[in-house]
Amino acid sequence: MKTVFIEDQGQIDEIIKSCDLCHLGVIDTEGRPYVVPMNFGYLDGYIYLHGASFGLLIDSLKKNPDACLTFCTDTVLAYQNVEVACSYRVKGKSIIARGTIEFINDYDQKVDALNSMMAQFTDRKFTYNSPAVKNVEVYRMKMDDLTAKEFGKFNDQTFPWMKKHGR
Repeated sequence: MKTVFIEDQGQIDEIIKSCDLCHLGVIDTEGRPYVVPMNFGYLDGYIYLHGASFGLLIDSLKKNPDACLTFCTDTVLAYQNVEVACSYRVKGKSIIARGTIEFINDYDQKVDALNSMMAQFTDRKFTYNSPAVKNVEVYRMKMDDLTAKEFGKFNDQTFPWMKKHGR
């Protein structure tokens, strides 16, 4: 089993859209790594995020807007030989992206961002309470430095029985 890089933008978009959560990594106000699982929206090459306008995450992003996002599809346990522990692997796809967080203050842009987040889960259209939109912190990250991979991929010529048995 091997890991292969994914460079096709359509496949990258598919991975992102298949995820319910991403993990946002930042450097906290004391210079330590800090990672938060978040729901997100994806629109025009940007990942949109939102949350409270106060707290460690926001303080950290305002001090240092450099961030890292990770996405991982659902995984499947696979093996080459049921009796050999070292032959077990997890199959899936992942993305690691780095960029700079930009805060969104414009009301209409916030609504567009919130709509992109809701579109990650449903096709329904929503309305928003004006005070809630004004009080929520909305931010985005352009994925400047991106690596996408498929891990645990089988070579069908090396292990043809695995394909036959759906592993």
